[in-house]
Amino acid sequence: LSIVRMRAAVVVAALLAAAPGAQAYASMRSGASRRVASSRVLMKDFPKPNVENTDNYRASSALTEKLKSLNGKGGSKKVAIVGGGLSGLAAAKYLVDAGHKPVVYEARDVLGGKVSAWQDEDGDWIETGLHIFFGAYPNMMNLFAELDLHDRLQWKVHKMIFAMQQLPGEFTTFDFIPGIPAPFNFGLAILSNQKMLTLWERSRQ
Repeated sequence: LSIVRMRAAVVVAALLAAAPGAQAYASMRSGASRRVASSRVLMKDFPKPNVENTDNYRASSALTEKLKSLNGKGGSKKVAIVGGGLSGLAAAKYLVDAGHKPVVYEARDVLGGKVSAWQDEDGDWIETGLHIFFGAYPNMMNLFAELDLHDRLQWKVHKMIFAMQQLPGEFTTFDFIPGIPAPFNFGLAILSNQKMLTLWERSRQ
C-alpha cells in the first residue's frame, strides 16, 4: 500500500483556480508564531501506482463528465457551502463545473480545513495535521488529475512518523510490512517499534 503526501496549500490554490466562479470568505485571525523541528527520518519516494486503470476511477471520471454536461441546463443557483476544507472546496469546484455559483464560508483565516497549511511570521510552513491519502481513493486521484497536480504529488512508502515527546527533535516510525492486510499490518507495526512504546504498552495494543 502506498501513500501520497503533498502540501495542502498546493491543493487549496489549485481548487480555487479551478473554480473561478466561486467566492470564499474567511475570518482574519493572526496565529501564533511556531517553529517546526527538522525531521531525522528519511522517506524514500515510491513509484506511482496505476490507480487510473480501475473501475472506481473510471466511475469517478464519468461522474465528473456528467456534472460538466449539466452546465447551461436549467437555472444557475447560488449555493452556500459552510466550511472551506477539502470537501467544501471540492464541492465548490464541481458546482462551478455544473454551472452554479457557490459561496464558501470559512470561520478561520486559512482554507483547507483539517489539511490546511500556512506560513507563520518567521516564514516557516505550519501544517495542521496528517496530510495523507491512499492510492485507493479514486475520487481524490481523479480530482488531482482534473487540477493537473500529478507532478506535485510525492508518493511514499506506507510509514507513520511520530515526534518523540521526551526527545525533542527526535522521530520514530511505525513501518507497515507490504503484503500484510489491515488491521494486522498496523498491529505488527506497533509491536515492531522499539522506541515509542514500552513492551507493556505494546502488548496492551
